[in-house]
Amino acid sequence: MSHTSLQIWVNKQDLHDVTVMQDSLSDDVLGDNDVLIKTEQFGLSANNITYAAHGHDMGYWDIFPAGEGYGIVPVWGFATVVASHHPDIQLGERIFGFLPMASHWVIRAGKVTPRGLVDVHPDRNSIHHLYDSYQRCNADPAYKPDREVWQQAFRPLFITSFVLDAHVSEISDHGAILLSSASSKTASGTACLLRHQRKLRNADYRLIGLTSADNADQVASSNCYDEVVVYDEVDTLPQADSYWLLDFTGNGETLARLQRHLELSMDTITLVGTTAWQARQKTNSASLAADVFFAPAHIKQCQQEWGMEQFFSRYQEAWELFCQTTSQTYYEKQYQGVKEAIAVYKEMLAGMTDPSALVSVRF
Repeated sequence: MSHTSLQIWVNKQDLHDVTVMQDSLSDDVLGDNDVLIKTEQFGLSANNITYAAHGHDMGYWDIFPAGEGYGIVPVWGFATVVASHHPDIQLGERIFGFLPMASHWVIRAGKVTPRGLVDVHPDRNSIHHLYDSYQRCNADPAYKPDREVWQQAFRPLFITSFVLDAHVSEISDHGAILLSSASSKTASGTACLLRHQRKLRNADYRLIGLTSADNADQVASSNCYDEVVVYDEVDTLPQADSYWLLDFTGNGETLARLQRHLELSMDTITLVGTTAWQARQKTNSASLAADVFFAPAHIKQCQQEWGMEQFFSRYQEAWELFCQTTSQTYYEKQYQGVKEAIAVYKEMLAGMTDPSALVSVRF
């Protein structure tokens, strides 16, 4: 059987330049252990724009190769097996993981276990095994059919929130923790866990969300922060406190303004993300004496320290807490087809999407 793969290619030098390519994939050309998957749905958020913006320096363009000068933006979502040359992977099986913005794709299944598998295809040049791993939905304790949109929107981000919370807990003697881009999903997840764990850790830090005026109400209603401060009013932050900044924006101008105002009060800076990918002034970790938080390394560290079973047990508990806390904060928004996928991608580039919307795209 032949399948037509619709692939969304992005110009690496101009992220607004998008083209749709077609590729014919036939079952009979699959090699040993190759599996043809059909994308059912995937999430889109500012996180995916970060993948594109850092496609060169962080290797995201190498995961799903495209034609010369073009790349395929990685997304998180669900796919169904439509052809399999692996004896332990059956037709119709549903998996969750890193997918290309494409309707069909060939992966080569390796390290297959009852819980998951790893894509070991030679064309896949990944930056970390986390991005090559797929979870088999029928053996995933965190999988719930009615929460697929939540899972694809948050799970890849929330695991960063989960290990970032664990990292912060090791040094919890700050008077206040600032979280920039407070409306972003990773910042919200981190703040939710930090707030819930505060009493258990005998800590008394305040959680302050920094955000734009347009998003201030949404951040305040999320039940994740003690206080919300808009960027134009960071000069009102008291200088007497000791601050730890968790920066999710990558906006050098915002960081410089905070440093000028807080001076020695902001004694720790941790760079986590780059939601403000179009900022004229980028952050420079060396000049800021800032730490760069690389989630995959911390995930590995936690798994080694706690053991795999304990890691997933703690993660599941944290995930349920976050879902319960923010159940009224977010809503699902569906898009259908390639044209709508490209349209919402460009809205993301322009920063025009509602941060409360959990965007889901179906081919």
